[in-house]
Amino acid sequence: MQNIPCVILCGGKSSRMKEDKCFLNFKGKSLVFYQFERLSKIFNKLFISCKNDKFKGEFKNLILDECPNLHSPMLALFSILKSFKNSFVFIIAVDMPFVSENSIKMLINEASNAKIILAKNGAKKHFLCGLYHSSLAALCEEFLNKNVHKIELLSQSVGSKFVEFKDEKEWANLNSPKDYEECVQFTF
Repeated sequence: MQNIPCVILCGGKSSRMKEDKCFLNFKGKSLVFYQFERLSKIFNKLFISCKNDKFKGEFKNLILDECPNLHSPMLALFSILKSFKNSFVFIIAVDMPFVSENSIKMLINEASNAKIILAKNGAKKHFLCGLYHSSLAALCEEFLNKNVHKIELLSQSVGSKFVEFKDEKEWANLNSPKDYEECVQFTF
């Protein structure tokens, strides 16, 4: 079991999916419950980040965004990181259900003097799957005050470490109905 906290990101708009991804059926469960169940076997401390308690009390460890009306990955990251002190936090999007325990461990093993450790396969960098150090909360707030919402810009400003992975399917996101249909075919 990993001692660092893990946070599942569940506050996105799901605009391409046209319905909340958290509640998609995945292996007979809602996607958020599937992710929570599988990640709780890897991490001692597991949290869910969202705008409000859309789960109606089903999950106890919620981290709510500071400004629930603003959809911003930087805001979610700020809300998460300010909740922890002097610690790395593993962050993963709810729509990334194929990331293996092995890959998660590889990312955690790379935690070193970099403040951000992220997955990469080919040219694709995965800014919503990796480790962020809680000391970055103040910098996230600075970016928000400048109306900068892309985590990629934060990553560039602190010199992130990227860990290369080969399997593209493992890093698939369920962003659209087409993605979901394709992924459901190879997972069930």
